[in-house]
Amino acid sequence: MNRNLKLWLRAANPFTPPRGMAEAQRAARAGAVALAIGAIQSLAILPLMPERMTQSTDLMMQQGAGLAAEDQAFIEAAMAAMTPMMMIGVVVFSILYLVLAVVQWRRMTWVIPAVMLGLLAYSLLSALSGVAMLGEKAGQFYTPLAVVQWVVMLATGLVHVAALRGGRMLEQLKRSV
Repeated sequence: MNRNLKLWLRAANPFTPPRGMAEAQRAARAGAVALAIGAIQSLAILPLMPERMTQSTDLMMQQGAGLAAEDQAFIEAAMAAMTPMMMIGVVVFSILYLVLAVVQWRRMTWVIPAVMLGLLAYSLLSALSGVAMLGEKAGQFYTPLAVVQWVVMLATGLVHVAALRGGRMLEQLKRSV
């Protein structure tokens, strides 16, 4: 294996502390790569989003089978209006992730990985509460693609842990000089 790749993989390992400044810099910069992967992952779901929103609308209609026709029409209209807004939100957050990736690459801070770990924890808790609320109907939403996305998110979370450790070490080294 290429020596440079081995150095980057060691730096991105959250279970080993950085051994020096160069490794801490690589670890902090690995967080920028994780952010870029997160942006690409978010954009990859865009083509499937209208279908997912249709599934959500259908599920809501099944749950509210006793609703008046006006209420059902309102729910359908609201969900139809939400789809483009959610797509715009995904694009905006992907751009934000890319901007944060550039900042992380240049500044090598611990703050951005810490924030990303907080967002990952929030996402995990939200998903778990969604599974709890939907019960057996959760299987409709958690397709193999969703499982792959969660695996990627957890892997990037581990890289963010390494980036956090690298950024903290860099801060300590800067203070000691």
